[in-house]
Amino acid sequence: MKKRIHKGVASFLLVVAVQVHAAICPDPNNSPLQWGEVPPPWEVNPFSDNSPGGGGDTHFKRANILVAGFGRGVLCTYQNTVGYYSIWWQVNVKVPARIDIHWRDSLAGFECTSSLDECVFYPA
Repeated sequence: MKKRIHKGVASFLLVVAVQVHAAICPDPNNSPLQWGEVPPPWEVNPFSDNSPGGGGDTHFKRANILVAGFGRGVLCTYQNTVGYYSIWWQVNVKVPARIDIHWRDSLAGFECTSSLDECVFYPA
């Protein structure tokens, strides 16, 4: 009986561990963004001021987790010589903990203006 319970608990933990993975916005200098292409599953934000443009002068500005009761997507904003552009991923996202120092409350959800590697989010 104990052996079966241990197997059940181990199976449950394995399923939970496999489903939780961290993600960050695409690196503009080390992804298809460097050629002006948006990597899947990301899409161009239809409300973006500019289109993604390639070039070594592009850098990450911020990430936003859009919230409507719970995380509904991630928006990544970049800046280059033309101006700002953004891409987004419509995915359920775990809302960051209130004590997370990289994410702060904003009007539409949460915002991270730290470095690209520190703006970690967790697709649900």
